[in-house]
Amino acid sequence: MALTELAIKSFKPKAKLYRVADSSGLCLEIAPSGSKLWRWRYYFNGKAQMFALGKYPAISLSEVRKKRDAARELLNAGKHPGREKKIQKLRKAHEMDNTFEKIARRWLEVRGEGKSERYNTQSLARMERHVFPLIGGLPLVDITIPDVVEVVETIGKRGTIEIANRMKQAINQTFRYASQRGLCTHNPAADLRDILPCSEEKHHACVSPTELPKLLRAVESYNSDQARIAMQLLALTFVRTGELIGAQWDEIDWDRQEWHIPKERMKMKRPHVVPLSTQAIALLRELQTRTGQRSHVFYSAASKNKHISNGAVLMALRRMGYRGRMTGHGFRTMASTILNEKGYAPDVIERQLAHEDSDKIRAAYNRAEYLPERKKMMQEYADYLTAIKDKARENKIADMKGQRLKRIA
Repeated sequence: MALTELAIKSFKPKAKLYRVADSSGLCLEIAPSGSKLWRWRYYFNGKAQMFALGKYPAISLSEVRKKRDAARELLNAGKHPGREKKIQKLRKAHEMDNTFEKIARRWLEVRGEGKSERYNTQSLARMERHVFPLIGGLPLVDITIPDVVEVVETIGKRGTIEIANRMKQAINQTFRYASQRGLCTHNPAADLRDILPCSEEKHHACVSPTELPKLLRAVESYNSDQARIAMQLLALTFVRTGELIGAQWDEIDWDRQEWHIPKERMKMKRPHVVPLSTQAIALLRELQTRTGQRSHVFYSAASKNKHISNGAVLMALRRMGYRGRMTGHGFRTMASTILNEKGYAPDVIERQLAHEDSDKIRAAYNRAEYLPERKKMMQEYADYLTAIKDKARENKIADMKGQRLKRIA
C-alpha cells in the first residue's frame, strides 16, 4: 500500500534498520538513529540496484515520487541513474570551479604577459569594479546573453560608454579563452554590437597653428627646466607624453642622432625610431648635464618610476594659461596638421607619429620605415618652429620699442 505523510511520521526507529515500501520500487529506510532516507530499487542489466533520493522530511513524499519518476525516465533511456547522478555531481563541481571570475583572472594573467604592471593592474581593477560583482560568481555555462547585456548596459547607464565597451570586449575575450580550452561551448558576448550608443570621439585639446608662436615663447620661458625641455621635445619629436617621460639615456644614439624606443614602451608594441633634429640634440645635451648619470632622461627622485609624472607637462601648460586648450598630445596634433598642410607624404607623417595603419592588409605588407624622409622632415619642422618662434620674439621686441617711443613722445 502506498505511503502517506501521516504514516511516515508514525514510523519509529527499531534496533535494526528496516524499510517500508511505497510504490514502483520506492521505499523509506528507517535507521536505528531515527533518520529516514528515501531509496529506489531498480534493475540495470539484470542486476538489482539501490538509488538514494534524499532524506525525509527535507524531501517530501510528493517530491521524492517526482525524483523517482525522473530517474525511471533515465533508466528507460538506457542510462544508469546512479552513474548519471555522480556525473551530474562532478559536472556541477567542475562548473563551480569554472566561474567567470576565476577564468577571467586566468585570462588576464595570460594576456598580461609582456605588458606593463600598470596596464595589468588597471585591467584587473576594472573587472573587479564593473563585472565581477554582477556575474563573477556564476559558472561560465550558466551565463546567458541577457546577463552580459545587463552588465554592459549597467556600466553604460553610468555614462561611461568607453568603459562599457572595454568591458564588453573583455567579457567576449574571456569566453573565447574558455571555449578554446573546452570550458564552455557558447559565447554569450560574441555579437553585442548594437547595445550601446556610439560614444563621441574625444579630441585632445590643441591650440590653432596661429597661436603656436606664442605657445613656443611661453614654453621657452617656463621656470622648470625638466618640464620646459619635456614640452620642447614633445614639439620636436611628436612622441606621446608617456613615451617621452619614460625615455632612458641608453636609448639615445648620439652618433646617428636617433632615439630608439623599445616596443615595450610603445602603444602599438613595436619599436620606434625617432630622428633627432639638431635642436632636439641640443636640448638633450642640456638635460644630460643634470640627469646624465641617471638611467632616465627625465629622472625624478620623488617618483617610484624614477621619472617625472605624466601630469608634469599638463600642469605646466595649465600654469601657463592653457588649461583646456592644450595638452601634451596636442603637440602631435599640431605637427600632423602643419606637416600635412605643407605637403609632406602622409605615410611619412603617420610613420613618424607611430600610428597603426587602419588598412590591416596594407599594414601587413607595408614595412617601410621612411627613415631618410623622416630625418629630413623632422629637421625642417624643427627649423620651422625655431623660425616662427624667433620671428614672434622679434615682433614682440619691436612692439615694445614702439610703445616706449610713443610714451616718450
